[in-house]
Amino acid sequence: MRTLWKFLAASVCCAYALSSHAGFKEDFVKKFPAAQGAKIERAFPGFYSVVKGGEIYFVRDDMSILIAGNVVDLKNNRSLTAALQAKSEESRPKLDVSQLDLNDAIKFGNGSRRLFVFSDPDCPYCRSLEGSLSQLTDVTIYIFPFPLAQLHPNAPGVSEAIWCQADRAQAWRDYQDLAKLAAPGQLMASWRDYLRNHGQPVQPVCANPIARNLALGEKWRIAGTPALVFEDGALIPGAVPAERIEAQLAKSHTALKGAKK
Repeated sequence: MRTLWKFLAASVCCAYALSSHAGFKEDFVKKFPAAQGAKIERAFPGFYSVVKGGEIYFVRDDMSILIAGNVVDLKNNRSLTAALQAKSEESRPKLDVSQLDLNDAIKFGNGSRRLFVFSDPDCPYCRSLEGSLSQLTDVTIYIFPFPLAQLHPNAPGVSEAIWCQADRAQAWRDYQDLAKLAAPGQLMASWRDYLRNHGQPVQPVCANPIARNLALGEKWRIAGTPALVFEDGALIPGAVPAERIEAQLAKSHTALKGAKK
């Protein structure tokens, strides 16, 4: 997911020249175009907050230091990062989940609550999210294969190969397990062995929903993975911890039940 982070982290070390002034936002976006559309405002003495999608950073007013992670106000014992996250999520428009075709997803579980996840099989953040998802209870998870070829060139072929398997959910899990166990540079060789052992060609081809999923993601402005969509249309991007997912599941499920009354 961390598209803005990658760009800023690669560039911020070169930016020392500008001091604090009224045009900080304009100068910051000019120097770091990836921040276009971000909400930038004074956070605490000497630093501005930069919020775009689910990404939150703090940048010193001379652009010499970037802080990624949890920033805590010790005087008031509160997380400035968490406060900005909550504010960002509250202001984000809800998505119309009726546009989701569940036939275009891989189903996991059979709980009363539903969670929809746009996921790239080769995305390390998606792989990290799998651990959080495994801790949830009473939930049905729908994984919409969402390969980002510009970041992970093998992901479209892997996504289609998984879709072509008789048990897609098991194939998705098996690929993630292979990714954790494979030696560096050996994942695709292990995956080809897996396909051969399951009587499949090196690159299975079948009718699949990948193009539709990518088109819907573009319509919803989903630019990175993972992206979690909840029953009430709330969207949380990134590999968030299980506790946060559980809290939003409960909130969204309750809101949905209230709307049906």
